[in-house]
Amino acid sequence: MTGRTPVVIGISGITNSGKTSLTNKIRAQLPGCLTICQDSYFLEPPDPRLTPIPELDHYNFDELNALDMDAMISDIQAWKDAQCNTTPPGSTSHDLYSNVLIVEGFRMYALRELEQMLDKKYFLRVSFDVCQARRRTRNYTPPDKPGYFEKIVWPESINHQREIQDHTDIEFMDGTGNQEEMCLKIVSDIKRLCLQ
Repeated sequence: MTGRTPVVIGISGITNSGKTSLTNKIRAQLPGCLTICQDSYFLEPPDPRLTPIPELDHYNFDELNALDMDAMISDIQAWKDAQCNTTPPGSTSHDLYSNVLIVEGFRMYALRELEQMLDKKYFLRVSFDVCQARRRTRNYTPPDKPGYFEKIVWPESINHQREIQDHTDIEFMDGTGNQEEMCLKIVSDIKRLCLQ
């Protein structure tokens, strides 16, 4: 049994850069498309794999070790395998893009194994001020402790950007730009990939 070729898209970026909003807009344009969010793989305190920050009485949730990346990679691979072994659906309007998976998260390109699973990669950037202002409007569990953004969130975000800044296969985008335009551009890229 031969299925459709799976297309896996990475939407990454600094925390609060608009990844989830953009992903939802893209998904709405691609009937049958599925998403996996990296936030679903956060470890729960007091998991021993989490790094404590004693001076903040908090854990570091902004490093890769705060995520069960093995589980995430396994889930993506299972989806890809299922696509390759499933009879392609009829060309009905509600499942046209059921072979497309959008994987969204803030540390998407830190592992080579995950990077190699992605057919196209995007990264949203925002400034310190924009990121901080947006983060203040969000509720986290557990909630941010005073000083956590300045001491942990932003430095971790900048370090990750430095790690990937020379990756020529990542398309960097302005997270404060017009999301409708970004959505149309990415949807066009995805449709082109589906035709290959």
